[in-house]
Amino acid sequence: MRLAPHSAAAGFSLIESTIAAAISVLFLSSVFALNISTMETIRCAKESIGASQVLQQRMESLRIANWQEVTDADWVKANLLNADALGAEPLRNLSETLTLVSYGSVSLGNTQFTRTRSGTTIVSRDPGLLTENAVKVIWTVNYNGAPNDRAVTRQFVAILAKGGVAK
Repeated sequence: MRLAPHSAAAGFSLIESTIAAAISVLFLSSVFALNISTMETIRCAKESIGASQVLQQRMESLRIANWQEVTDADWVKANLLNADALGAEPLRNLSETLTLVSYGSVSLGNTQFTRTRSGTTIVSRDPGLLTENAVKVIWTVNYNGAPNDRAVTRQFVAILAKGGVAK
């Protein structure tokens, strides 16, 4: 049996070349889409870490303070909320809300602060916090984050007792 000789000018047809180019375009576009999605995920994680760092630093600063300082609205405004916290740089339109509420008491008042890049405002004061045995600290961070500049809220809640844990 004899086989027909191959011609020297054999190659791909136009349809085969078009299909190969289309498959290559689909592959590359999916790689670019995956890259964009990965970059958004990394940005979201960076913002989340920044918000956690802000909350942790703020709470540690509050825990270091003594009871008279914690319950004094003017001291908190002047010493804790007077500057940006570390980690706040990647957070767009950052605003913080700190609420101090008497804990284990029938008192209904609270002390609340709001802080933006433009400054800190004392929203409400409860002068009776000094006489309480414990306060509930609610620290909330709001910012615009990835993806699509959506509003994001992170919150930290702790109980601080007068005299610390040992008393």
